[in-house]
Amino acid sequence: MNHPLHITLLGEYRAHPLRQGAHDDFAPDDPAAALGLSDVLVADLSAWARDIDAAMDAWLRDRDDVRQDIAFRRLHEAGETLAERLAGELAPGRTVTYEGVQGVSCAVFGTRLTNPVTP
Repeated sequence: MNHPLHITLLGEYRAHPLRQGAHDDFAPDDPAAALGLSDVLVADLSAWARDIDAAMDAWLRDRDDVRQDIAFRRLHEAGETLAERLAGELAPGRTVTYEGVQGVSCAVFGTRLTNPVTP
């Protein structure tokens, strides 16, 4: 993997939270990406991805749309905070775009971030 200058944060079921390009998801601690993120942020990004999986698994099991909407709103907002933190920890010259949680429109939930996110 080339060292990406632009990183996309996207919550997607059973995928890593970071993207380089349209389809290449990768873990926040992937040494090939050389992001140099703090252990705390790596852990929080990984936990966010696991929480997305858990919320989707719960919906697939229970088909509870109300609970799903609440969970995904919380996950969307948590992603905004993670995107800001990510932008703050990346080396100068790198940018971040937050694309929300797949299947949940930023237009529906709104987002307070600009694209790209700046530290």
